[in-house]
Amino acid sequence: MKLSVLALICVCLFVSDKVIKGHVVRVSDGDTVTLLTDQREQIRVRLDGIDAPERGQDYGQKATLFVREICYNKPVIVHKKGVDRYGRVLGVLYVDGVNINEALVRHGLAWHYKHYSKDPRLDSLERLARKEKLNIWNMEKPIAPWEFRMMKKK
Repeated sequence: MKLSVLALICVCLFVSDKVIKGHVVRVSDGDTVTLLTDQREQIRVRLDGIDAPERGQDYGQKATLFVREICYNKPVIVHKKGVDRYGRVLGVLYVDGVNINEALVRHGLAWHYKHYSKDPRLDSLERLARKEKLNIWNMEKPIAPWEFRMMKKK
């Protein structure tokens, strides 16, 4: 009996560490938000598995506005996947049960970031958005955000 109670406590602690609840208080760009947790802590979240156009890049502002319109000042849940090299939580963002990472890719407002993600769902959503020529996929030669960042460094 004691062992099963201890196991249940460990599972609850593990799960609670992986799920973050709060409200989005800032949208930095199409794949980065800041949320205020229910414990009044501000956490920067980088949407896992995707890469949205940068500021100053075609569709960068549209991706940012898309996220702001859906998420700003709304209750959200983040499924934490890890932490990136900048200290941001890597996660999947949900608003009213909608996976925002997937929504961005499906609407042609973000790439599936295949270098860091092997998610088959994101891959199929990107292929569908490409086929339908949605947003970034309507351009003749869309430049991926990681390529855009490299060009800016030069």
